Amino acid sequence: MKNKFSLLISILFVLSGPKTMASGTVVGNGGDPLFEFLSATQASLIETLKILINSPADQNEFCKNAVLSQEQTQFCRDFLLEVAPQILKLSLSEAKTPFALRDEALRVTGPDGHPMVVSARTELGPNGPIEFHRDSVKTMLPTQVLFLLAHEFQHKVIFRERSISDNENIPPFASGRDLLDNVASAIVKTAKRRGLIGTQFGIRDIFDCQVASGDSSFGARISSSRLFSSEDLMSYTTSVGKNPTDGSIYIPESHKTSVGLRFEIHEPNNCGKRAEERETFVQVVRLTQDNFNTKEEVLMFRHIRNNPMCDKKYNGFTIEWSYLKFTCHYFGSQGTTSSPFAMSTLWQGLLPF
Repeated sequence: MKNKFSLLISILFVLSGPKTMASGTVVGNGGDPLFEFLSATQASLIETLKILINSPADQNEFCKNAVLSQEQTQFCRDFLLEVAPQILKLSLSEAKTPFALRDEALRVTGPDGHPMVVSARTELGPNGPIEFHRDSVKTMLPTQVLFLLAHEFQHKVIFRERSISDNENIPPFASGRDLLDNVASAIVKTAKRRGLIGTQFGIRDIFDCQVASGDSSFGARISSSRLFSSEDLMSYTTSVGKNPTDGSIYIPESHKTSVGLRFEIHEPNNCGKRAEERETFVQVVRLTQDNFNTKEEVLMFRHIRNNPMCDKKYNGFTIEWSYLKFTCHYFGSQGTTSSPFAMSTLWQGLLPF
Protein backbone atom coordinates (compact mmCIF):
# COMPACT_ATOMS: atom_id res chain seq x y z
CA MET A 1 0.00 0.00 0.00
CA LYS A 2 2.81 2.40 0.88
CA ASN A 3 4.64 1.84 -2.42
CA LYS A 4 1.43 2.26 -4.31
CA PHE A 5 0.85 5.72 -2.84
CA SER A 6 4.51 6.69 -3.24
CA LEU A 7 4.15 6.12 -6.98
CA LEU A 8 0.72 7.65 -7.36
CA ILE A 9 1.55 10.76 -5.40
CA SER A 10 3.73 11.90 -8.28
CA ILE A 11 0.49 12.51 -10.17
CA LEU A 12 -1.28 15.23 -8.25
CA PHE A 13 -4.42 16.97 -9.47
CA VAL A 14 -5.37 20.38 -8.16
CA LEU A 15 -8.84 21.66 -8.87
CA SER A 16 -8.86 25.40 -8.38
CA GLY A 17 -11.83 27.70 -8.07
CA PRO A 18 -12.94 30.03 -10.89
CA LYS A 19 -10.85 32.93 -12.05
CA THR A 20 -11.76 36.40 -10.87
CA MET A 21 -12.09 39.42 -13.11
CA ALA A 22 -10.29 41.72 -10.71
CA SER A 23 -8.91 41.27 -7.25
CA GLY A 24 -7.21 43.22 -4.54
CA THR A 25 -4.12 42.68 -2.45
CA VAL A 26 -4.00 39.49 -0.41
CA VAL A 27 -4.55 40.33 3.25
CA GLY A 28 -4.78 38.41 6.49
CA ASN A 29 -8.12 37.41 7.94
CA GLY A 30 -9.85 39.36 10.69
CA GLY A 31 -9.97 42.76 9.00
CA ASP A 32 -13.08 44.48 7.72
CA PRO A 33 -14.32 42.74 4.54
CA LEU A 34 -15.34 46.12 3.11
CA PHE A 35 -11.69 47.12 2.90
CA GLU A 36 -11.10 44.03 0.77
CA PHE A 37 -13.99 45.07 -1.50
CA LEU A 38 -12.48 48.56 -1.82
CA SER A 39 -9.07 47.06 -2.56
CA ALA A 40 -10.53 44.85 -5.29
CA THR A 41 -12.29 47.85 -6.85
CA GLN A 42 -9.10 49.87 -6.72
CA ALA A 43 -7.35 47.05 -8.60
CA SER A 44 -10.01 47.42 -11.32
CA LEU A 45 -9.43 51.17 -11.40
CA ILE A 46 -5.65 50.74 -11.72
CA GLU A 47 -5.88 48.27 -14.60
CA THR A 48 -8.47 50.40 -16.40
CA LEU A 49 -6.30 53.52 -16.18
CA LYS A 50 -3.28 51.61 -17.48
CA ILE A 51 -5.29 50.57 -20.53
CA LEU A 52 -6.55 54.12 -21.14
CA ILE A 53 -3.03 55.54 -20.92
CA ASN A 54 -1.59 53.02 -23.40
CA SER A 55 -4.44 52.26 -25.79
CA PRO A 56 -5.36 54.87 -28.47
CA ALA A 57 -8.42 52.79 -29.39
CA ASP A 58 -9.78 53.00 -25.82
CA GLN A 59 -8.92 56.69 -25.65
CA ASN A 60 -10.97 57.24 -28.81
CA GLU A 61 -14.02 55.64 -27.14
CA PHE A 62 -13.56 57.49 -23.87
CA CYS A 63 -16.37 59.95 -23.01
CA LYS A 64 -18.04 59.26 -26.35
CA ASN A 65 -21.78 59.62 -25.80
CA ALA A 66 -24.76 61.53 -27.17
CA VAL A 67 -25.02 63.81 -24.12
CA LEU A 68 -21.61 65.46 -24.49
CA SER A 69 -20.61 67.92 -27.19
CA GLN A 70 -17.47 67.37 -29.23
CA GLU A 71 -15.70 70.03 -27.16
CA GLN A 72 -16.74 68.37 -23.88
CA THR A 73 -15.66 64.94 -25.12
CA GLN A 74 -12.20 66.18 -26.08
CA PHE A 75 -11.82 68.06 -22.78
CA CYS A 76 -12.85 64.90 -20.91
CA ARG A 77 -10.17 62.87 -22.72
CA ASP A 78 -7.45 65.51 -22.23
CA PHE A 79 -8.30 65.77 -18.55
CA LEU A 80 -8.17 61.98 -18.09
CA LEU A 81 -4.76 61.64 -19.75
CA GLU A 82 -3.33 64.39 -17.54
CA VAL A 83 -4.64 63.08 -14.23
CA ALA A 84 -4.51 59.28 -14.79
CA PRO A 85 -0.75 58.97 -14.03
CA GLN A 86 -1.31 60.92 -10.81
CA ILE A 87 -4.13 58.60 -9.74
CA LEU A 88 -1.88 55.60 -10.40
CA LYS A 89 0.83 57.16 -8.24
CA LEU A 90 -1.66 57.78 -5.43
CA SER A 91 -2.78 54.14 -5.73
CA LEU A 92 0.57 52.37 -6.06
CA SER A 93 3.27 54.41 -4.31
CA GLU A 94 4.40 53.89 -0.72
CA ALA A 95 2.53 57.09 0.21
CA LYS A 96 -0.68 55.89 -1.41
CA THR A 97 -4.04 57.34 -0.46
CA PRO A 98 -5.62 55.43 2.45
CA PHE A 99 -9.29 54.49 2.73
CA ALA A 100 -11.43 55.12 5.81
CA LEU A 101 -14.85 53.66 6.64
CA ARG A 102 -17.25 55.86 8.61
CA ASP A 103 -20.42 54.85 10.42
CA GLU A 104 -21.69 58.41 10.70
CA ALA A 105 -23.28 60.26 7.77
CA LEU A 106 -20.84 62.02 5.41
CA ARG A 107 -21.74 65.55 4.30
CA VAL A 108 -20.30 67.96 1.76
CA THR A 109 -21.40 71.34 0.48
CA GLY A 110 -23.98 70.93 -2.29
CA PRO A 111 -24.52 73.07 -5.41
CA ASP A 112 -26.98 75.23 -3.47
CA GLY A 113 -24.46 75.95 -0.72
CA HIS A 114 -26.20 73.70 1.79
CA PRO A 115 -24.84 70.44 3.27
CA MET A 116 -25.73 67.27 1.37
CA VAL A 117 -25.27 63.63 2.40
CA VAL A 118 -22.87 61.60 0.22
CA SER A 119 -21.51 58.05 0.12
CA ALA A 120 -17.87 59.15 -0.14
CA ARG A 121 -15.78 62.27 0.28
CA THR A 122 -12.18 63.48 0.46
CA GLU A 123 -10.27 66.71 0.88
CA LEU A 124 -8.83 68.44 -2.16
CA GLY A 125 -5.24 67.57 -2.98
CA PRO A 126 -3.07 64.48 -2.48
CA ASN A 127 -3.19 64.47 1.34
CA GLY A 128 -5.77 62.76 3.51
CA PRO A 129 -7.88 59.61 3.11
CA ILE A 130 -10.90 58.90 0.97
CA GLU A 131 -13.80 58.36 3.37
CA PHE A 132 -16.67 55.96 2.66
CA HIS A 133 -19.99 55.58 4.44
CA ARG A 134 -20.04 51.96 5.58
CA ASP A 135 -23.75 51.20 5.22
CA SER A 136 -23.86 52.78 1.76
CA VAL A 137 -20.83 50.98 0.35
CA LYS A 138 -21.74 47.50 1.59
CA THR A 139 -24.96 47.51 -0.49
CA MET A 140 -23.40 48.86 -3.70
CA LEU A 141 -22.48 47.01 -6.87
CA PRO A 142 -18.78 46.95 -7.86
CA THR A 143 -19.52 49.36 -10.73
CA GLN A 144 -21.04 51.85 -8.29
CA VAL A 145 -18.04 51.65 -5.96
CA LEU A 146 -15.71 52.05 -8.94
CA PHE A 147 -17.60 55.22 -9.90
CA LEU A 148 -17.14 56.56 -6.36
CA LEU A 149 -13.43 55.76 -6.34
CA ALA A 150 -12.86 57.31 -9.75
CA HIS A 151 -14.72 60.48 -8.73
CA GLU A 152 -12.95 60.92 -5.39
CA PHE A 153 -9.46 60.27 -6.76
CA GLN A 154 -10.02 63.10 -9.26
CA HIS A 155 -10.30 65.50 -6.31
CA LYS A 156 -6.84 64.45 -5.16
CA VAL A 157 -4.89 65.22 -8.34
CA ILE A 158 -3.61 68.49 -9.81
CA PHE A 159 -5.08 69.84 -13.04
CA ARG A 160 -3.81 73.16 -14.36
CA GLU A 161 -2.09 73.91 -11.06
CA ARG A 162 -5.07 73.18 -8.81
CA SER A 163 -7.35 70.43 -7.54
CA ILE A 164 -10.92 70.39 -8.86
CA SER A 165 -13.84 70.90 -6.47
CA ASP A 166 -17.41 69.78 -7.20
CA ASN A 167 -19.05 73.20 -7.23
CA GLU A 168 -16.58 75.33 -9.19
CA ASN A 169 -17.07 76.43 -12.78
CA ILE A 170 -15.11 74.27 -15.27
CA PRO A 171 -16.02 75.20 -18.87
CA PRO A 172 -17.08 73.55 -21.11
CA PHE A 173 -18.73 71.61 -18.27
CA ALA A 174 -21.41 73.08 -16.03
CA SER A 175 -19.38 72.37 -12.89
CA GLY A 176 -16.50 70.40 -11.48
CA ARG A 177 -18.96 67.71 -10.40
CA ASP A 178 -20.28 67.46 -13.97
CA LEU A 179 -16.74 66.94 -15.31
CA LEU A 180 -15.66 64.44 -12.65
CA ASP A 181 -18.90 62.43 -12.94
CA ASN A 182 -18.56 62.16 -16.72
CA VAL A 183 -14.93 61.03 -16.41
CA ALA A 184 -15.86 58.52 -13.69
CA SER A 185 -18.74 57.16 -15.80
CA ALA A 186 -16.42 56.75 -18.79
CA ILE A 187 -13.87 54.89 -16.62
CA VAL A 188 -16.62 52.49 -15.46
CA LYS A 189 -17.74 51.99 -19.07
CA THR A 190 -14.18 51.13 -20.13
CA ALA A 191 -13.77 48.72 -17.19
CA LYS A 192 -17.00 46.93 -18.10
CA ARG A 193 -16.07 46.70 -21.78
CA ARG A 194 -12.64 45.33 -20.91
CA GLY A 195 -13.98 42.83 -18.35
CA LEU A 196 -12.16 44.49 -15.45
CA ILE A 197 -15.16 44.93 -13.16
CA GLY A 198 -17.62 42.23 -12.15
CA THR A 199 -21.25 41.98 -11.14
CA GLN A 200 -20.84 41.39 -7.41
CA PHE A 201 -18.32 41.54 -4.61
CA GLY A 202 -16.81 38.49 -3.00
CA ILE A 203 -13.85 37.27 -0.99
CA ARG A 204 -11.67 34.30 -1.82
CA ASP A 205 -9.83 32.67 1.04
CA ILE A 206 -6.47 31.18 0.08
CA PHE A 207 -4.84 28.11 1.63
CA ASP A 208 -1.45 26.46 1.15
CA CYS A 209 -2.10 22.70 1.22
CA GLN A 210 0.32 19.76 1.08
CA VAL A 211 -0.15 16.00 0.76
CA ALA A 212 2.69 13.65 1.72
CA SER A 213 3.31 9.92 1.41
CA GLY A 214 6.62 8.62 2.67
CA ASP A 215 9.39 10.78 1.26
CA SER A 216 7.18 12.23 -1.50
CA SER A 217 5.14 15.39 -1.08
CA PHE A 218 3.38 17.86 -3.31
CA GLY A 219 1.24 20.87 -2.63
CA ALA A 220 -0.75 23.71 -4.09
CA ARG A 221 -2.19 27.08 -3.24
CA ILE A 222 -5.98 26.69 -3.26
CA SER A 223 -8.62 29.42 -3.15
CA SER A 224 -12.28 29.24 -2.24
CA SER A 225 -15.22 31.66 -2.29
CA ARG A 226 -16.37 32.86 1.12
CA LEU A 227 -20.10 32.55 1.82
CA PHE A 228 -21.40 35.29 4.13
CA SER A 229 -24.17 34.43 6.58
CA SER A 230 -25.22 37.90 7.68
CA GLU A 231 -25.54 41.44 6.33
CA ASP A 232 -22.76 42.76 8.55
CA LEU A 233 -20.28 40.45 6.69
CA MET A 234 -18.84 39.19 10.00
CA SER A 235 -20.35 35.69 9.92
CA TYR A 236 -19.27 33.34 7.13
CA THR A 237 -18.47 29.84 5.93
CA THR A 238 -15.48 28.98 3.76
CA SER A 239 -14.52 25.55 2.46
CA VAL A 240 -12.30 23.43 0.24
CA GLY A 241 -13.63 20.48 -1.76
CA LYS A 242 -17.24 20.89 -0.65
CA ASN A 243 -18.92 23.20 -3.17
CA PRO A 244 -18.64 23.37 -6.99
CA THR A 245 -16.73 26.67 -6.80
CA ASP A 246 -14.23 25.39 -4.21
CA GLY A 247 -10.67 24.49 -5.00
CA SER A 248 -9.50 21.04 -3.90
CA ILE A 249 -6.54 18.66 -3.84
CA TYR A 250 -6.71 14.96 -4.82
CA ILE A 251 -4.36 12.13 -5.69
CA PRO A 252 -5.36 9.08 -7.78
CA GLU A 253 -5.65 5.77 -5.94
CA SER A 254 -6.60 3.65 -8.98
CA HIS A 255 -8.07 4.28 -12.44
CA LYS A 256 -11.52 4.69 -10.83
CA THR A 257 -10.76 6.13 -7.39
CA SER A 258 -8.99 9.12 -5.88
CA VAL A 259 -8.38 10.33 -2.33
CA GLY A 260 -8.62 13.97 -1.40
CA LEU A 261 -9.02 16.61 1.26
CA ARG A 262 -12.19 18.43 2.23
CA PHE A 263 -12.78 20.97 4.98
CA GLU A 264 -15.35 23.55 6.01
CA ILE A 265 -14.79 26.48 8.37
CA HIS A 266 -17.62 28.23 10.24
CA GLU A 267 -16.82 31.70 11.60
CA PRO A 268 -19.43 33.65 13.64
CA ASN A 269 -17.76 37.07 14.10
CA ASN A 270 -14.79 37.55 11.75
CA CYS A 271 -12.15 36.36 14.22
CA GLY A 272 -13.42 38.56 17.02
CA LYS A 273 -13.61 37.34 20.60
CA ARG A 274 -13.92 33.59 21.16
CA ALA A 275 -17.29 32.16 20.11
CA GLU A 276 -18.79 28.71 20.65
CA GLU A 277 -19.99 28.56 17.03
CA ARG A 278 -16.44 28.80 15.66
CA GLU A 279 -15.42 25.37 14.32
CA THR A 280 -13.73 23.51 11.46
CA PHE A 281 -14.70 20.13 9.97
CA VAL A 282 -11.92 18.25 8.14
CA GLN A 283 -12.29 15.04 6.10
CA VAL A 284 -10.22 12.72 3.96
CA VAL A 285 -12.57 11.35 1.29
CA ARG A 286 -12.42 8.68 -1.39
CA LEU A 287 -14.21 9.40 -4.66
CA THR A 288 -15.12 6.48 -6.90
CA GLN A 289 -16.20 7.04 -10.48
CA ASP A 290 -18.92 4.51 -11.43
CA ASN A 291 -20.03 5.12 -15.02
CA PHE A 292 -21.44 8.66 -14.86
CA ASN A 293 -21.93 8.66 -11.09
CA THR A 294 -19.44 9.53 -8.37
CA LYS A 295 -19.60 7.68 -5.06
CA GLU A 296 -18.11 9.20 -1.95
CA GLU A 297 -16.66 7.58 1.17
CA VAL A 298 -15.37 9.46 4.22
CA LEU A 299 -12.12 7.79 5.30
CA MET A 300 -11.12 10.08 8.16
CA PHE A 301 -12.88 12.88 10.05
CA ARG A 302 -11.62 15.58 12.41
CA HIS A 303 -13.63 18.21 14.29
CA ILE A 304 -11.63 21.30 15.36
CA ARG A 305 -13.33 23.76 17.72
CA ASN A 306 -11.50 26.70 16.26
CA ASN A 307 -10.96 28.61 13.02
CA PRO A 308 -7.35 28.19 11.79
CA MET A 309 -7.74 31.47 9.89
CA CYS A 310 -7.90 33.24 13.28
CA ASP A 311 -4.79 31.57 14.71
CA LYS A 312 -1.85 33.86 13.92
CA LYS A 313 0.76 31.45 15.36
CA TYR A 314 -0.12 28.23 13.51
CA ASN A 315 -3.14 29.01 11.29
CA GLY A 316 -3.35 25.44 9.98
CA PHE A 317 -4.26 21.82 10.62
CA THR A 318 -3.15 18.29 9.75
CA ILE A 319 -5.15 15.13 9.08
CA GLU A 320 -3.76 11.65 8.32
CA TRP A 321 -5.17 8.50 6.78
CA SER A 322 -3.20 5.35 5.98
CA TYR A 323 0.10 6.55 4.50
CA LEU A 324 -1.26 9.96 3.47
CA LYS A 325 -0.81 13.14 5.45
CA PHE A 326 -2.68 16.31 4.46
CA THR A 327 -1.57 19.67 5.89
CA CYS A 328 -3.12 23.08 5.19
CA HIS A 329 -2.24 26.59 6.32
CA TYR A 330 -4.23 29.77 5.80
CA PHE A 331 -2.35 32.11 3.46
CA GLY A 332 -4.66 35.14 3.21
CA SER A 333 -7.83 36.52 1.67
CA GLN A 334 -8.49 38.49 -1.47
CA GLY A 335 -11.41 40.72 -2.39
CA THR A 336 -12.94 40.12 -5.82
CA THR A 337 -15.36 41.94 -8.09
CA SER A 338 -16.66 39.01 -10.10
CA SER A 339 -19.41 36.49 -9.58
CA PRO A 340 -18.13 33.07 -8.45
CA PHE A 341 -20.53 31.59 -11.01
CA ALA A 342 -19.52 33.87 -13.88
CA MET A 343 -16.57 31.91 -15.23
CA SER A 344 -15.83 28.25 -15.85
CA THR A 345 -13.77 26.14 -13.49
CA LEU A 346 -10.03 26.15 -14.14
CA TRP A 347 -7.72 23.14 -13.96
CA GLN A 348 -4.20 24.01 -12.92
CA GLY A 349 -0.99 22.07 -13.36
CA LEU A 350 1.35 20.54 -10.82
CA LEU A 351 2.85 22.75 -8.14
CA PRO A 352 5.73 21.34 -6.05
CA PHE A 353 5.31 22.45 -2.47
